[in-house]
Amino acid sequence: MSKVENALIMDNSDLEIKTIVYDPKGNPNSQNALNLAKLQGLEVKFPANNELFIDIDNEHSFQLFQKQLDIIRKYIGVVDDQSTISRHGLPGRHITLTLDRTVTELERIALQACLGSDRVRELLGFIQNDIEDPHPTLFLEKKPLLLAVPRDEEIPY
Repeated sequence: MSKVENALIMDNSDLEIKTIVYDPKGNPNSQNALNLAKLQGLEVKFPANNELFIDIDNEHSFQLFQKQLDIIRKYIGVVDDQSTISRHGLPGRHITLTLDRTVTELERIALQACLGSDRVRELLGFIQNDIEDPHPTLFLEKKPLLLAVPRDEEIPY
């Protein structure tokens, strides 16, 4: 494989080198994410007991998600799906799948990983679940912009 082909594959796959933000000598925990959300003014979303949170980081993972989704639809059942662009922009996406059944936390983490969600995140989520962290799965998203609508008397005619 040429250097160009290798570079294209690396840029579009889970094999690209990226910084992993966690303390390798400590336990991963959701409190770090909650602190970050507060500092950066982010919205924190927690999954309902019948939701999966798929964290897509690159096009390769999105293609994997699309392929695997048919299996989830057929054998588990999907009631709804919502997708938003991640706070870091495309190709990152946050996808919420609402299932027609509830799932345990371990089932959620396994299904998310199988659907192409960030593998590092899901592995750390497994560890968080193991140490009884209250929120092994969550999304941090930009808060929606609220536009003030002027009242009639505020509009200069």
